[in-house]
Amino acid sequence: MPTLNIKNQHVYELAKTLSDRTGRSMTSVVETALERQLAELTDERRGIADALHALAVEAAPHLTHLPADPFADLYDEETGLPK
Repeated sequence: MPTLNIKNQHVYELAKTLSDRTGRSMTSVVETALERQLAELTDERRGIADALHALAVEAAPHLTHLPADPFADLYDEETGLPK
């Protein structure tokens, strides 16, 4: 089984204090802390993605002046070669 050797005294003391206060093992409190941190990152990224989507939806009606195909002017329709 892989092991994790914590060589930081402060981190060890935090894990020990939380373990003592909760009655759970140090492994359990470290596991819970890591799971919560990962969940927060996932929620944060989801929030950013949702905000970007909302911005795109809000901006879309204002972008009607853009061509449907932004590359249409770059290539000749008959030959497909660059203009």
